[in-house]
Amino acid sequence: MTGTCDGLLHQLHEMGVGTCECLACLQKKFISNSPEAARECREKIAAIKAKAPELVKTVEHSEREKEEKEKLKEVTRHFLKICEHLEELADTLHKKAKENILFSDRGVTEVSFLSQTLGDILRATADLILVKNPILIRYVLESESMVERVTIEYATQHEERLVEGLCLPLASPIYLSILDTFKGIAREAKGITEKISP
Repeated sequence: MTGTCDGLLHQLHEMGVGTCECLACLQKKFISNSPEAARECREKIAAIKAKAPELVKTVEHSEREKEEKEKLKEVTRHFLKICEHLEELADTLHKKAKENILFSDRGVTEVSFLSQTLGDILRATADLILVKNPILIRYVLESESMVERVTIEYATQHEERLVEGLCLPLASPIYLSILDTFKGIAREAKGITEKISP
């Protein structure tokens, strides 16, 4: 991909920054149960999705090489998949709030840690669109592996706590759904990084 910071790359970067902002809204929703944060997230996702078709059209009509056009369209698709995962997360958190399902302190800490890590991954992924920094590339790829490993560990430990009666059975599907969503977001970020790596 070219290293020029043209308008098209800036639009893709904005798309990435938008996903970071959505995740930050959902972090607020998780911690404080804020309906405003959830609404803001859904509005941001709708705005990202509304701009995507025009962005793909712009890529198609640009004077770039065919291979680069395909990579840019693929990056757009990965960001849209991240939006889908964020919508799933918003639905899960809405259900958690509506049914007044509480997590243990440990569950809250684990979700908060992964959420913060994902925010960092999404920021780095967005920045990679403008700056093909090998350190950022390595950071995203290693962080995605870590999220994959940690979500599996957390799910296993959660099942053990469930058997021991330390976790509420009602919270289990919500918690596991959040872990799956986090894993999906990290995987899409990895996909973007692999597409834009030199």
